[in-house]
Amino acid sequence: MAAAPASEHAAPFQETAYRTSRSLPAESAKPANLVTRSGIVDRATRGERVAAVEAPSGTSELPSLLDQVHAVIELKDQPVLRNLLITQCYYELSAELVKLLGGRNAHWCTFATWASKTAGRFIRNEEVPAVLRRLIVSDEDERESFLPRFSFTRLRGQGESERESSPRISALDPLTPWWGHGLGLMDVPERILSELSSDIALGNLKVFEELGPLFARMIQLYRTCPRPGEAQLAALLEGLQPGPSPDGGQGLLRSAMAQYHAAIVTEDRDKQAELILLANARVGLHEQVRLQPYIARALNGPIRCMIETVGAPGRRLPEALRAMVQDKLDKVQALWRLAATKEMMTMRLPDELLELGHDLPAPPGSPLHCAELATIEDRELYELLREYDAHDHTTTGCGAEDWASLRDRMSYILELFRSRQCCPKLLERPFNRDQHVEILAWRVPMPIHGDL
Repeated sequence: MAAAPASEHAAPFQETAYRTSRSLPAESAKPANLVTRSGIVDRATRGERVAAVEAPSGTSELPSLLDQVHAVIELKDQPVLRNLLITQCYYELSAELVKLLGGRNAHWCTFATWASKTAGRFIRNEEVPAVLRRLIVSDEDERESFLPRFSFTRLRGQGESERESSPRISALDPLTPWWGHGLGLMDVPERILSELSSDIALGNLKVFEELGPLFARMIQLYRTCPRPGEAQLAALLEGLQPGPSPDGGQGLLRSAMAQYHAAIVTEDRDKQAELILLANARVGLHEQVRLQPYIARALNGPIRCMIETVGAPGRRLPEALRAMVQDKLDKVQALWRLAATKEMMTMRLPDELLELGHDLPAPPGSPLHCAELATIEDRELYELLREYDAHDHTTTGCGAEDWASLRDRMSYILELFRSRQCCPKLLERPFNRDQHVEILAWRVPMPIHGDL
């Protein structure tokens, strides 16, 4: 899909072509349930949510972007739908801010759009639970060991045909007598992924709660001013608390907003690009500090779930089975690390899939850095990039070894911000037209609308 100018997609929630889908049909006394990717979504509940962002009764005025952001934040009981709406809102914010910033440079909300969309795959738990369960309970080596003594269990992975599915011994069959006594090892993959989904959804919301209203307020203050002045900046900074991010302060956000403001009023393209990158970096650092407990908890989930499963009081295994169970738990942990590396430590952009554990490649068909950012003149920006080894002309060594490490994440993120800031592909819509219409009506798109 070709990139479209930001001006064409300034606020899709308010586009004329899509307005009709905002008016839902009258609900019956006993509305039918709607089955979506997230399960059963009650139509009445969905109608109430849509009403939250409709125009006030008796008026034709559409809600502001700030109203839409607050309505999404209030959606507490549907994490899958909320993630899709957060992703769409980030796109709305990005399109407006790109116009304010001169129409060329991506900013933090642009990157947040694609990060939020990537997070949605884990929040929805797409395919991973079945794969994990199959790997955990099926092992070829153990199959040979147990084959003479135990019966077969047929296991088939998602997408595997009946013909390809061969009888496989379950390595957990010997534990069957203890299964009914609450050991619950079969539930470990589901519990791990359930907690992971919850942690990522909470982190997704936590960041949006703080930054979504801030950027929406900036748009509201700035887009009617041909040349914003100190009054607009002062109004934007009002309410942002001084102090370091780890202590609950918003000093990084205050300085970032000042740099976005300076970028808006400057006419020097090189200086503007560096100011935007510095602002992006500071918002990114603040965001990652806020996300640290959620990321650490998610990556530590397997250990926590396994300890809770087999280490809870009253769950004692016979000595003969203790080593077998411990071996299984070690395999669960190893398998989880493989799954986390493959599924979690990636970022999907419109034209590439980035593996966050590997060094960042140059953008497809482009040099690593655009002309404006090939060299860094701003001293403050240079020092921040150098602090996280993102100041030179290569990305060698930026691949994260441990995504739970703030330093590892920031090294990669700063390289990503610098190398993709001038990529027009990032300004594309995150969802296709059919998906957009469904999300606009506060529904989770069905598979027939395409892959999310």
